[in-house]
Amino acid sequence: MVDSYFTLRALVREWRDDLPGTTIIDAYSQSKNELTLAMTGPDAEWMLRSSVQRPFIFIFRTDRYSKARRNVATLFREAFDRDVVDMRIADRDRMLYLDLEGGYRFQWQLFGARANAFLVDGEDRVVEAFQNDEKYSGEDAPAPRAAPMPESFADFEGRWRPNRNSTRQAIQSAVPLFGRLPAQETVFRAGVETEDPGETTEAERRALFEASQTLISEFDDPAPVIYGGGQFPDAFALAQMQHLDVEGTESEGFDTVDLAVASFVKRRLAERHFHRLYDPLEKALKDAAEHYRESADRMLEELSNESRADRYERWGHLLMAQQDAVDPGDEEVTLPDLFEDGEPVTIPLDPAKSVVDNAEYYYARARRTRRSREEAEARLDETVERAEKARALHDEIKAIDTLDGIKTFRKERESDVAPFVDRPDADVNTFPFRRFDLGDGFEVWVGKNARQNDELTFHVAQKYDLWLHARGVPGSHTVLHLPNRDAEPGRRRKHVAAAIAAYYSKARGSALVPVMMTRRKYVRSPKGAAPGAVRVEREDVLLVEPGLPG
Repeated sequence: MVDSYFTLRALVREWRDDLPGTTIIDAYSQSKNELTLAMTGPDAEWMLRSSVQRPFIFIFRTDRYSKARRNVATLFREAFDRDVVDMRIADRDRMLYLDLEGGYRFQWQLFGARANAFLVDGEDRVVEAFQNDEKYSGEDAPAPRAAPMPESFADFEGRWRPNRNSTRQAIQSAVPLFGRLPAQETVFRAGVETEDPGETTEAERRALFEASQTLISEFDDPAPVIYGGGQFPDAFALAQMQHLDVEGTESEGFDTVDLAVASFVKRRLAERHFHRLYDPLEKALKDAAEHYRESADRMLEELSNESRADRYERWGHLLMAQQDAVDPGDEEVTLPDLFEDGEPVTIPLDPAKSVVDNAEYYYARARRTRRSREEAEARLDETVERAEKARALHDEIKAIDTLDGIKTFRKERESDVAPFVDRPDADVNTFPFRRFDLGDGFEVWVGKNARQNDELTFHVAQKYDLWLHARGVPGSHTVLHLPNRDAEPGRRRKHVAAAIAAYYSKARGSALVPVMMTRRKYVRSPKGAAPGAVRVEREDVLLVEPGLPG
C-alpha cells in the first residue's frame, strides 16, 4: 500500500519538517515513467523519486543528490532555483503538492491510468507535464476529488454493494480509500467468513465497519511494517496486518514511514531488475534443456529401430542373386529370402530401371543410410551432453534468488549459457531492438518486426526523440534517441539515422531513398490498426543512400 492515500499522507507529514526552505536544483528522468526531483538546503540534499506507471506507482525520498551522466532527460527547467514553500496532500485524494515561491507548485497525481506529474503556475495552469505534455500544457491543473469516508455505520451501509464478487471487494466499495490489503485485514479482524457480500448479516457488516474504523485510526498514528524475508519483500503496511502475522512469516518494523517506504520501493525495484535479468535466461535454459532432451529421445528411438541400411543392402543382394526372376517394367517383385529362413521379401522397383540398376540404387541407399546412422549416433552423444549441460545450468540458476546472484551468474557463466541463449527461439536480450551508438548519448534504435515496431515507437521512445521511416515502402520503425529533450543531434547524425532507416526497408536496394523524420510525439497509432501501423504529422524528408554506420 505504498501508493495509498494514508501512506502518502503520512509521508507528507514527515517531509514537511525538511523540504520547506530547500531549493529546486534539478528535475530529470533516467528511467521510463520515473521522475526525480532534486532539492538542496543549508544542511542536506534531498531527492523525491516517483513512478507514474501502473502497477507500481510510488514516491519516496533519498537524502543525497545523484544523477547518471548519460541517457537522462532534463525536465521542468522553469522550476529550477525556486524555493520550496510547503508540502501538502489533497483531502482524501492521492494528489500531492510541493508549493514553490512565485505561486508555482509541483503536483503529483498518483493513481490509476492518469498518474502524472505537473508543474503548475500561479494561475493554476499546467506549465509542463511529465506525461502527455502536449495534451496538458496550458490547460487547467487537475483538481482533486475527495473520496467518501464513511464515518457512521449508516454511511457504510449506504455504500455497501452486495453484488460485488467478494466481501473484500464490497469493503473497498464502502471505504474507497482502502486497497486490497486493508480490506483483507478488515475481513480478518471482523472475523467474517461469509464470502458473498449479499449474504452478510447486519451484525457482520457492523463488525466490518468497526474493524475498518480501527484500521483508519491506526493509520493516523502509523507503525510501518514490511512483510517478507529475503531480499525481495511481500507487502508494505502502515500498521500491523494480523492476517499476515502467521507463524513463520518474517517482518520488519520501521521508526518512520519515510524509511519504510524508501526501503520497500528500493527492494521492489531491485526485484523488478532481478526478474528482467533472471526470467528470460531461466526460460531459455529450461527450453534448451527440454529441446535437447526431446531431440535425444527422438534420436534414440530412431536408432533403436532395425537398421534400414541392412534391409536396403539385403534387397540389393537378392536382386543381384535372382535377376532372372525380375521382369522388365515390374513395379515390385517378391523373391525368396536366400539369407534368412523366413517369408518371401517384396521389393519396390523403379520400372524404368534394369534389375542391376535397381540393385545399385539400394546399395547406394544402404551406404547413405549407414552414414546417416553413424552421424546420428555421434549427434546423439552431443545432444545428450547439451541437454545435461543446459539442465545443470538451469538447476544452478533456479537456486539464485538475489539480484547480485543473477548478475554474478550472467557474468561468470556468459560463455557457458551462450550456446543456449543464442538459439533462434531464445529471447534473453535486455535490449531487444537493433542498436547503433552515435556517441555522446545519441543512439539509433530499430525494430525487428511489427510487434517490436509498435513497442519501440509507443512504449520505449521518448516523445522528444526523432522518429524515422522510409517513405512509401514497408520498413522498420527507427528512432534517433536523444540523451535529453534539449540535445541537438546535428545534420550528420540525422543523416546516419535516416540511412539506417532506409537500409532496414524494402527500398534498401535503391540508390537514394526518401526518409520521413519527425518528433515521436507527432506519431499516432490509428484506432483499431494493426501493430506497427501509424499516422505521421509534421514530417520532414531526408534523401539518403541506404547504409549502416561504418
